[in-house]
Amino acid sequence: MLDNRLTGGRDFAEGSAGRGITIATGWLVLLFVGAYLITPASILTLVMEDLDITEATAAALVSMPQVAATVIGIPVGIYLDRVESRAAVPVAAAILLVGSIGDWFAASGGNVSLLIASRLVAGVGMFVLWVVCINVASSTFPPDRRATATSVIISGYPAGYALGQLGSPRLAEIVGWPGAFPVFGGAVLLMSIAFYVAVGRVSRFQTDTEPMTVVDFKRVVTNWNVWMVVAVTVLGYSLYMVFNSWMPTYITRRFGVSLAESGTFVALFPAVGILARPTGGWLSDTVFARRRRPVFAASFVGATLLAVVMFYSPTIAALVAMLVFAGVFIQLQIGLMYQSIQEFVAPSAAGTAVSLASVAGWLGSFVAPVVAGELVATAGTYAVLFVLAVGLGVTGSLTVWQMAESGEFAAT
Repeated sequence: MLDNRLTGGRDFAEGSAGRGITIATGWLVLLFVGAYLITPASILTLVMEDLDITEATAAALVSMPQVAATVIGIPVGIYLDRVESRAAVPVAAAILLVGSIGDWFAASGGNVSLLIASRLVAGVGMFVLWVVCINVASSTFPPDRRATATSVIISGYPAGYALGQLGSPRLAEIVGWPGAFPVFGGAVLLMSIAFYVAVGRVSRFQTDTEPMTVVDFKRVVTNWNVWMVVAVTVLGYSLYMVFNSWMPTYITRRFGVSLAESGTFVALFPAVGILARPTGGWLSDTVFARRRRPVFAASFVGATLLAVVMFYSPTIAALVAMLVFAGVFIQLQIGLMYQSIQEFVAPSAAGTAVSLASVAGWLGSFVAPVVAGELVATAGTYAVLFVLAVGLGVTGSLTVWQMAESGEFAAT
């Protein structure tokens, strides 16, 4: 997947400026990808009213891109491990833009089936951009900084969630809520062109340039440690999306604030990932000497305790404060997942490993909001969201207890 073009120390790509530009442009790509993805969640009430759909169907609209990623993820990862993936960047961005334009037409015409289909199309482009950004970040830095670099670039994604939660209701007032989709889709294409240029000038720390073989693939899918990381990823993202997709509606219904106000409050939840995700990588690389499990454990345990506190929060200020802290704990591990899984496989299978973890994340992101919606509809109360969150957090903590160490401690 990655070429090996390390040259002299004066080469642009070897300098901090080259690496910084590459990470920055990739960060901005994921910023607008995240904003596009979360847009329906931030205007869920408008979507349900205008399209006359249930909570579960509306939540499914949020997750349609993840469905596409789940279906095509592994084949795409295998393909990207056999080619230089830079050329896929503008193509993937164009696919996402086409899907976002389809969203606009479908939503404007009240065609739910077409809206679902267009979100699925956009998901294909989203997934390719995600995998390439992670692999570029990991391969651009030496081993003792890779968890930090990976966590930094994907912190663009929660920033995008915050942008979507905060900006979509306001865009809806200007261009109508269907018009928010192509606004973010166009921004993805523009930033992807900049990322494409930057990647073309960066060299990678890569020791194995041979393409992945069938034997390498079998080693990936039969590796128990890989599947433990997959399980942690499913649970971590499920916990993340339970709060991110349903909190605007919960706050609106419980405290009677407007959708725009609740969106502003909930925007803080993903926004803290801008700092929390790089912090998780830095803690693992530096404080824990490249050990990964302590950060995973702290993430699940902290988020579980905070979910309990949120349930009993008597005021909106207390709830939002606990939500922010929960956002910090949950997102410490996001970013670390993708580095950890690569450390269990050969370099030639890195793209496949990242794709496998990504599929797991998208699966959790898709299933959790839908399950939450069904639970709310069945129980008749939004309080059940916190029961689900605690269950996911406890299960995640137990899974981390059983998983192996992938980082430096495992190697020594």
